[in-house]
Amino acid sequence: MADQVTSTDLIIKLPAVMTAEAFTDDREFEKLFAKVQEEVSKHTPDVSTTVGRQAIASLAYKVARTKTALVGQGKKLTESWRDQTKKVNAACNTIEERLDALKDSVRKPLTEWEVAEAERVDGHKACLEALINLSKVGFGRPSSELRELLADVQNQPMGKEHWEEFAPQASVAREDAIDTLTRLLATAEKQEREAAELEQLRAEKAERDRQEAERLAAEEAKQAEADRVERERIAEEKRKADLEKAAAEAAERVERENAARVAAAEQAAKDAADRAKREAEDAQRRADEAIAAAKVQAEREAAAERKRIADAQEAEAAEQRRREANIAHRKTINNSIVKELVKCSGITADQAQKIVVHLVSGLVPNVTLKY
Repeated sequence: MADQVTSTDLIIKLPAVMTAEAFTDDREFEKLFAKVQEEVSKHTPDVSTTVGRQAIASLAYKVARTKTALVGQGKKLTESWRDQTKKVNAACNTIEERLDALKDSVRKPLTEWEVAEAERVDGHKACLEALINLSKVGFGRPSSELRELLADVQNQPMGKEHWEEFAPQASVAREDAIDTLTRLLATAEKQEREAAELEQLRAEKAERDRQEAERLAAEEAKQAEADRVERERIAEEKRKADLEKAAAEAAERVERENAARVAAAEQAAKDAADRAKREAEDAQRRADEAIAAAKVQAEREAAAERKRIADAQEAEAAEQRRREANIAHRKTINNSIVKELVKCSGITADQAQKIVVHLVSGLVPNVTLKY
């Protein structure tokens, strides 16, 4: 047999030149395959550590490289052994199939771990995205809904036991969400409280104005009635005095003067009644004007309060937009850092993202990010 060569890429040592029997004699190939399988059986797969996972990948790579070397040597033989080409090619196919199957079997624990790891990371990312979205809640929600969202965020379990390597990002996202929801809840409660107080003040003022107008109208009507009664009393007293005077002056004029005095008294009573009616109408008109003026004043105050509330909401919205722009700016810078780390070091995007999270969280000594 020809001299053997050594290669760290192969799982077993192979001759520098293989004989045709290794490909055409099933027993010879089985011996060769048994050596490969023996080397594989010496390895115990361990996906719980980085070193273990790298060892699995290295073993599978060696099986694949051995397959490539055998197939290459087999194909070289066909150049000088044309009559054995068919058998060698068949042997090469068998080598490819069986060693591919063996490679897949060797790598299976790592493949299964990689699938489970991807599912785990995707689950954390989905939960993190949902937590981040809570810091983007806008205005317009009632305080009851905001209170429930805030309670959900505050009860969100934290720490590495729940978030693993995403714990720093989750902690930042949770604090941002709590800050946003707390401010929105305070604003909503203040607006609801002020709206209720304003409505109560309007109702109370309207009731006071109504009662005051009714009181003034009643007082004016009462005074008008008292004046009318007084005028009638004075007129009656004067009438009696005139009658007494007329009777003393001349008996013959009694009939005529009595008739005249009766007519005068009736006219005076009618005039007094007309005056009392006009005065009552004037009092009612003044009361209506007072009520109308009170309504106009209340509406002006309500408009002023609505403008104040709108101005406060606009100021809060502007502040929210500034915070969202700052978050987007920080995210853009962080993403550019991740891309540059991947580009310059050859690490994965997840590894680069972990480095950025440590930088942002201040976990890397003597390094500070400026945005």
